[in-house]
Amino acid sequence: MISRWNYLAITTVMLVVFFLFQFTNVALENWDGYEENSYYQDREELPGEDSAYQAGTGMTGRPGSFGDMPDGLRRRVVYIGAEDSMERNVVNTWASYTKRSFADYGTLEEYEEAEHGDESLRPEMLVIRPEDVNWGQRSLYRELEGYVDAGISLVFCGLPDADVIKNNVRLQKLLGIEKVKSEKIQLEGIYLHEGFLLGGEAVYQAENQEENEKRQDLELVLPWYTVGENAKVYMRGITEELQKTEEDYPAVIWRNHFDRAYVFAVNGSYMEDVTGLGLLTAMSSESRDYDLYPVVNAQNMVILNYPEFASENTAKMEELYGQPMSGMMRDIAWPAAVAAYRQNTLGLSCMLAPEYDYEDDTFPSKKELQYYMKRLKEQGGEAGLSGTAISDTEIRQKLREDQRIMSKELPDFQFSSFYAGGLTGEETEASLQEELLQSVRTVVLDYEGDSEIIGYQSENITKQDILSDGTKHTYREDFRMRSVQTALGYSSVGMDMTRVAYPEDADDTLEKVVSEFSGNVGYYWKNFKGFSGTTVSECDNRIRSFLALDYTESREGGSIHLELTGSEAPAWFVLRADGERVTHIDGGSFTKLEDQVWLIEAEASDIMIELK
Repeated sequence: MISRWNYLAITTVMLVVFFLFQFTNVALENWDGYEENSYYQDREELPGEDSAYQAGTGMTGRPGSFGDMPDGLRRRVVYIGAEDSMERNVVNTWASYTKRSFADYGTLEEYEEAEHGDESLRPEMLVIRPEDVNWGQRSLYRELEGYVDAGISLVFCGLPDADVIKNNVRLQKLLGIEKVKSEKIQLEGIYLHEGFLLGGEAVYQAENQEENEKRQDLELVLPWYTVGENAKVYMRGITEELQKTEEDYPAVIWRNHFDRAYVFAVNGSYMEDVTGLGLLTAMSSESRDYDLYPVVNAQNMVILNYPEFASENTAKMEELYGQPMSGMMRDIAWPAAVAAYRQNTLGLSCMLAPEYDYEDDTFPSKKELQYYMKRLKEQGGEAGLSGTAISDTEIRQKLREDQRIMSKELPDFQFSSFYAGGLTGEETEASLQEELLQSVRTVVLDYEGDSEIIGYQSENITKQDILSDGTKHTYREDFRMRSVQTALGYSSVGMDMTRVAYPEDADDTLEKVVSEFSGNVGYYWKNFKGFSGTTVSECDNRIRSFLALDYTESREGGSIHLELTGSEAPAWFVLRADGERVTHIDGGSFTKLEDQVWLIEAEASDIMIELK
């Protein structure tokens, strides 16, 4: 039997615990800070476009940078081909990202006339577009062989027609081709060897017809070239018939080795988009004993057009989920999205869609708005704003409706990111003039084939592309993603919840969309966990730092001296060292990404990397 004093003591303790819990809940409600955007920064105080290094200008615009160093002190790349070609834009962008000097000429004759005999202008790499070369010119091959003898590596970002190669022994020798086995072959798939791009080997061959229809979009009809013993194949075709040796398979990307330089060949159109950034980076690394280059180090998971705060499309939602849109989004979609997020190391950003249909009779709910802002805060995620609407409402009118909602319910919240996918350039610029977006410092876009995937939208606003639709990840998208990871340590994968809110077919259910997304991200991104997960605004900070960064590096014995300018620490680099390992860094730290590849974090402007 409990005594009166024990009963009183137990009751007192229970009351104290009860009030402590109540106080904690009240404190969380009042102090969680969801009413303000923790990622907000005044964009006028951040590095702007005038601070970014631009290849071909030799300047960064930031006092004290290396931007005005003579071209002879920079690694240099020269492009030969049409000025309006996609390949030219890719090479120019790559030079800017890697802080190289860049020049371009329409033809080899123009290049010879402008730079012949000037050793100070000799490039490390000459990138050639085959469509702009006169392959019938007799002096051409003497010139190309002369470049290689002088230590200039050649990159053919495509190849001339197979019959040109078949009838030219000298060109075959330059490219390392031993035999033109067939002018056209239908491949079963593509095999990417380990060690060229980051992420390890990859087999792009479907196991069944369903997977083939879903994922196979690589070039599978190519000429069949076999290469000689001096060549090294990085990517090859998979044929139906099992070949005797590796060298017998159709070569897709390879290099031919000469005494002082290499000749790289790309059998296909892989240099026509941002995939070329990674291929050029990998080729540069293959040409050197070691390679050290800057990266963004940012991995983004972006849930597009979610959360939504109005109960729309009610009949369809009741049919599929037995509850209205708001209930489905809160009780089913949110837990599923959080589960997908927690299964990977990417950072979380949600591009809010306060409404989908601005012409119906439903309106956003204050309760739903507050709920999601709190939940995003708990997950460390970022709330940006989407410019998407399914109605015909003009974008500026949509944003004014959103402004009315936000100013009433969360008057102190300032968006720092805006998703402009689906908008024209003019609509995007008009959107950024609206009051609701005056604090935006980065615009998120869908990738549409441009050569520049990170950069500046305007003087004070950056842009960053979503490279992959995580619900429909194809082989070409995966190869592109690996290439960009190799070049920039950057990835952005999206999941569009408009499909779930307004489904068009049976594949647009929440279960299938989230299942596909989780499975793809978990599988295809598993080898890139060494890079940092970021929200899009955290990524914005790193983009600005990366673009403003300039550096010099030199090696003496087992030590690499890296000196940075133009950007505040930290900055990140990838170091690829053949047969060596990092043992110590003064002024920074390092993480092993994979065999002979390290992520270097520079925490000071002057660092020393020790190799063994």
